[in-house]
Amino acid sequence: MRVGVIFGGRSVEHVVSVRSARTVVEGLRTAGHDAVPLGIAENGAWLAPDVAARTLASTDKALPVPQGEPRATLRHLLDARLDAAFPIVHGTFGEDGCLQGLCEMLDLPYVGCGVAASAVAMDKLLSKRLFEDAGLPVVAYAVVTRAAFAADVAAALAACAALPEPLFVKPSVGGSSVGCKLVKRRADLAEAVRFALQFDDTVLVEQGVKAREVEVAVLGAAGALQASAIGEIVPGGEFYDYEDKYLKDDAKLLAPAPLPDDVAAELKRHAVRAMDAIGGAGMARVDFFFLEGERRLALNEINTLPGFTSISMYPRLWGLVGVPLPELCDRLVRLAVERAEGKRRLDAGLRAFVASQK
Repeated sequence: MRVGVIFGGRSVEHVVSVRSARTVVEGLRTAGHDAVPLGIAENGAWLAPDVAARTLASTDKALPVPQGEPRATLRHLLDARLDAAFPIVHGTFGEDGCLQGLCEMLDLPYVGCGVAASAVAMDKLLSKRLFEDAGLPVVAYAVVTRAAFAADVAAALAACAALPEPLFVKPSVGGSSVGCKLVKRRADLAEAVRFALQFDDTVLVEQGVKAREVEVAVLGAAGALQASAIGEIVPGGEFYDYEDKYLKDDAKLLAPAPLPDDVAAELKRHAVRAMDAIGGAGMARVDFFFLEGERRLALNEINTLPGFTSISMYPRLWGLVGVPLPELCDRLVRLAVERAEGKRRLDAGLRAFVASQK
């Protein structure tokens, strides 16, 4: 199949996306697909396959930014004559349903979750509420909105009074731990919330927990989801922040994670339930806290477009259970095509019904 690998994008995760694309292109080509690189520059302009390919073949960290109107460059996607797309644009404008919606409009099969699941998963508050409705454990939290904070800081923060220190403050929508702060003193909470409001209109204030950070990869069609081996992140600092992820090399990745068998089994069940809760399919990485002293799990968040670099957890965890990178990429593309075919059948049924009423 001719598969477009869409990468780069406008978010702060642009550089990671470029690295992920190199891995995905290699995996697809090894699996026998015709992988077509399609880059999106940091200003939103689409780049021709040959330009995107040069970036992947080089040591460049980011795609070149062309001059002119970005909207006019969409022709590069339209001219690529793709059978399917493998979006690997992390963060906003790529992981949040925007790019998925474009593919839907073009009737182009695409890897990963659909529009609704992608959008919900990107919003930590919305996804957390769905997890709670599904009976999944989450850490205690409160919500502060920009409007409430601007009207009365003290009243807005009163919702956090029941949460014991330390507190973890983060924008509801965002990635790469941008805008996140660990608050050890209640007196510092207002400043941390003010900082997080630079990145979103809604802020989550969570009870800080002393826990191990563990992750599970999920793969499959709706109703037939599978969970991988389990990995663990050991942060270099107090938590796995932006510097730990991209600027330093202090964090450790343990795969498989050393966990009791019963805890591992429960993690896998929870990961599949989390994917079901948002209506997801295709792929996701589900992140948990394991409060070892209490032998208790808490679901942190779900990432519907996880990293695909050579050391990323998602491909690494599937490799541990006998699914090498080329097979993983191939399965994801075939799942995308099957889902698109299912949607076309539903659309045909709807059109037939409407026609029969005339």
